[in-house]
Amino acid sequence: MAVQKKTNAGDKPEEKKTNWMQIGVIAFCVLMVVMCVLSFANFQNFFGGGGSAGPVEAGNPVAVEYIMYVGDKAVFTSIGGFIAGYETNESAYIPIDNSEKPYMVFADEQNAISTNVIGMNMGDKKTVELDGSALKYTYSKEDVEEMKLDFEKLEKGGMLQLDFPYIDELGELAYAVRTGVITEINDKELVLQYGTDKIEMVFGGYLQIS
Repeated sequence: MAVQKKTNAGDKPEEKKTNWMQIGVIAFCVLMVVMCVLSFANFQNFFGGGGSAGPVEAGNPVAVEYIMYVGDKAVFTSIGGFIAGYETNESAYIPIDNSEKPYMVFADEQNAISTNVIGMNMGDKKTVELDGSALKYTYSKEDVEEMKLDFEKLEKGGMLQLDFPYIDELGELAYAVRTGVITEINDKELVLQYGTDKIEMVFGGYLQIS
């Protein structure tokens, strides 16, 4: 597994089968990333219904702003489209500005957002607790040096970026990234956790599908 210094900010990915519902959800995510470039002050103008639609019900297509954390470190922020209550068993690959590699969001992270948005009203905030401690790697000092990183300059709380291979929609090998946080380090090895401990979410509005 390739690892590199972070510059911008479980289950291993399996080959993806065509899943039109999943593709639709990913399409929402792409749409929301584009919208994120625009003024957030006018955010709700892009959605139908707004707060007048009431609490989110299962099956509603919604926009959710979310921040993923490892410990107290924010490792990924996005605005994504979700179908409330819809659960998947596949990872999603979210485009990142100024990067050819998307960010990989695991199935349990997507499911945590899509299920917990139910009952939320426009502008509501919620924090979802997860246990990301099982998703981690231990690297020896020699491993780190082979990656052309300076072990002596690394410290607890520092962030590194992991590359994960996956098969894209064209059936070709591609790479996605995850940001890991150094949770333990001594003079011989370090532990890099890339599993999410919590997700902070804000319900942004309802999406119109036509």
